[in-house]
Amino acid sequence: MNKIRQFREQAGLTQLDMAKRLGISESYYCQLETGKRRLSLDNALQISSVLKKTPNEIFLPDSIAKRKVSQKARAEQAATYDPTGTG
Repeated sequence: MNKIRQFREQAGLTQLDMAKRLGISESYYCQLETGKRRLSLDNALQISSVLKKTPNEIFLPDSIAKRKVSQKARAEQAATYDPTGTG
């Protein structure tokens, strides 16, 4: 399932709701959601804002998003690592 659609449905919004919030027509929004039209950066940021998700959560493929989360966790763990064990 398309992640824009997934998050929109989780938020309880219809395509018409999204189109109104974005200031575009419902048919144009539908084409954005289904990939028939390319998203501009502005549209992507607006969609992220309406859905209260980061652009990465919505637009990165799951495999890349999961990899970024695990890399961040490893970096945080490394930052708190105390090799002396004193601390």
